[in-house]
Amino acid sequence: MDKSSKKLTRRSFLATTALAAGALATATAAGCSSVDESGAGATSAETDTAAPEESYFVGTCHGNCGGRCALKATVRDGKVVSTLPMDYTKENEGLRVGCVKGVSNPLRIYGPSRLLYPMKRAGERGSGEWEQISWDEAIELFANQLKTTMETYGGEANMWQGGAGNMNGVLNGTPTGIINSALLPTGEIKPLDGFSKGYANSRLIQKTGGTVLSVGHDMAGIVFAFVHLTQPRSAVEDLANAKTIVSWGANPAEASFCRAAWNWVCKGRENGAKLITIDPLFTSTAAHSDEWLPVRTGTDAALMCGMIHYIVDNDLADWDYVKNGSVAPFLIDETGAYLRLSNFGKAEAGADDDVPVVWDEDAGEFVAHTEAVNPAIRGTFDAEGTSVRTVFDAAMENIAPFTVEFAAEECGISVEQIENLARTCATEGPTSFYINYGLEHTYESWRIYFLIGLLASLTHSVGIPGGSHVGSIGLGHESATTIKQPKTFNADGFVVEDAVPGNHFTGDWIVQIAETGQWAGKDFHMGTLVNMCANPLDNFSGSSALLKAYDKIDYIITIDSIMTTTAHYSDLVLPTCMPWETYEYIDGGIFEQKAIEPVGDAKSDFDIIKSVAVKMGYDDLIEGEGLDFLRSYLDTPENIEAGVGFDALYENGVVVGDYSMPATVVPEYNPYGRTQFYMEYLMPRDAWGQVFGLQDRLPFYKPSIEAYADNPDREKYPLYGFSNHDLYHGQTLWVHNEWLNTFRTIEGKPFCRMHPEVAEARGIKTGDKVRVFNDHGSCVLNALVTEGIRNDSLWLPHGFTWDEFEEGYAQSLTRWCPDDVTSNNNFNDWICQVEKV
Repeated sequence: MDKSSKKLTRRSFLATTALAAGALATATAAGCSSVDESGAGATSAETDTAAPEESYFVGTCHGNCGGRCALKATVRDGKVVSTLPMDYTKENEGLRVGCVKGVSNPLRIYGPSRLLYPMKRAGERGSGEWEQISWDEAIELFANQLKTTMETYGGEANMWQGGAGNMNGVLNGTPTGIINSALLPTGEIKPLDGFSKGYANSRLIQKTGGTVLSVGHDMAGIVFAFVHLTQPRSAVEDLANAKTIVSWGANPAEASFCRAAWNWVCKGRENGAKLITIDPLFTSTAAHSDEWLPVRTGTDAALMCGMIHYIVDNDLADWDYVKNGSVAPFLIDETGAYLRLSNFGKAEAGADDDVPVVWDEDAGEFVAHTEAVNPAIRGTFDAEGTSVRTVFDAAMENIAPFTVEFAAEECGISVEQIENLARTCATEGPTSFYINYGLEHTYESWRIYFLIGLLASLTHSVGIPGGSHVGSIGLGHESATTIKQPKTFNADGFVVEDAVPGNHFTGDWIVQIAETGQWAGKDFHMGTLVNMCANPLDNFSGSSALLKAYDKIDYIITIDSIMTTTAHYSDLVLPTCMPWETYEYIDGGIFEQKAIEPVGDAKSDFDIIKSVAVKMGYDDLIEGEGLDFLRSYLDTPENIEAGVGFDALYENGVVVGDYSMPATVVPEYNPYGRTQFYMEYLMPRDAWGQVFGLQDRLPFYKPSIEAYADNPDREKYPLYGFSNHDLYHGQTLWVHNEWLNTFRTIEGKPFCRMHPEVAEARGIKTGDKVRVFNDHGSCVLNALVTEGIRNDSLWLPHGFTWDEFEEGYAQSLTRWCPDDVTSNNNFNDWICQVEKV
């Protein structure tokens, strides 16, 4: 039996019990490797003067930064010794992308947190007491637990939590989905399957009727940009055509959804573009900008409202686009329903030709929006006894209270700064609003996507060269233009003919289930939780509440490559493969080649789940090996003809195409072909009967749920807390990484950022040990005093596990507050206090 002195009981987690010394030694004791014992970096050159033999393999990080950077691993003596960005045949400085996290992959593969063999809990959860077991015993425990839960409570009581660790993998990824359920007109809630990743587990879940727990990461932006408002995203190269680039909640210089975008931001600046950064933190992008607007966390929607008012009041809008390119002239009744041709008996209700109607000022009558010559964007009209008004009027009435002056007070910047920003975006275009997920991690932040649609309409920042809104969300990865993409996929393998209906909702809601024993009005027992490369306790918001909910779960199984906080609190831990230890296809045209044998006893997710399925008696459910599925998935006639079939990708990893730097401009592609900032019906991501009024379906502003100026709790906790991703911080894929820690720690410990005014009032200097705390949790870490942050805010790092802090844990300060619309992880909606220790 292998025991560790570190404990992660709920009591110690919440009370911030001091951590025992020797984090790396403890990680090794818990069934993890150490850097020394792995031999990483050892070469035959140490004993032989002859140059060692090297081979090269393509892969990527599996991180959920979205970068899809194609990396070339160098293998020497059976070990990965380097992982560098691929070289491309055509010379262009913007194509060879990657970051220091990608370079540090060898220290992940052979790192001190690496899980080496299956373990079952020997003491209480979180005690750090483990017993090493064989794979045969582990698979039997896994299978029997699923069967027992099914027999006792039904298949839905087996919950499968997907995560970012292998999110982008088709073979070893985890089931996920943007929309989890639908509210039918009958009032019935229909769960949607969401099976798009993870071949083996998708089939087993469908066969047994399990519950898929989706992630809430960045869902405010993903749901609205890709589903609800279908906001177009032009190619990254188009940034070079912009005259104003507004980096909003983004940091493309070092932490973008597509790091190749920074090259094109710089090209735009070389062409005369102005770069403006809106962020409470002075990021690398802000340092290279013409202007930095340090808005208060969670107030971006207020800033958008103020800008809209200034543009409209000063007649700076592109009214032609507002009329003919947006939904502004559409007419709605008092319930918010569109006036359509069927209202006049000119089309069958619900038919494709039953389009919205506008008032054509030239014709002096109601006409289909597709036929209007001069649609009115303001006004109230009588439509055969029904009073209707334009969407534009409804939108402006909805945001009427949120003036420039209101926005200045709310955002903590000046009226002049807001007016200058609005005037620049409206008159110095084309403008690209380069938005990423940094501004949408507060409870009400989903509203920004209505507002950015209206702002983009007024400034005509869509459908033209250099104009883009919701920019970096889906702008395309570097692989989109440098790597040839498969044309089609054979996804038949994801379909199980005799599938048992299951459930599907965002995993954060288990906190509510733990309190009520119900989901969507029905009894729900939390039997077995399977975390597949998911780490909720380290990466979801409100981890203290999640940990409390875990106490109500019968049995927790974690499949991961490293000893995460979630793994510490599990009953059974199984080691899975990392990149270059197995084969995989990653969205973006990257076929990961197997370069080395798995470290320790690690197995691929596919092999683990297939073994479990066989042990449960489903011998024929998952046929063949992983490569067999990938061949079937990729070998469509279209792909083979295009030279990107299985054999080509297996051999090359990626197929590099002819790069022509196309600055692709994407027009509106929703059913109306117009920029949307209104919705007739707002479908929640997780439906349990929510109904949203007209105010919620139009542009609007509401303060955050905790991080707002008038919160009376700010007498105790005056500072707004937030975190971000950058070159050195991300998901917990990068924990206990000695090389990265030289950049992202102070004297080997994580640090927080605070303004000199905050530090001086508390007698704090850079390097001092401080305690950050609120009602949710606390942590002890070092201080970094900097002018590069607002004087009412405090920055905490994201991506460190609990055992990297001297006391407590940074993520424990975040609030559990998934919103009712998108179930978003609202990491930045919390307040705190800091004191010197």
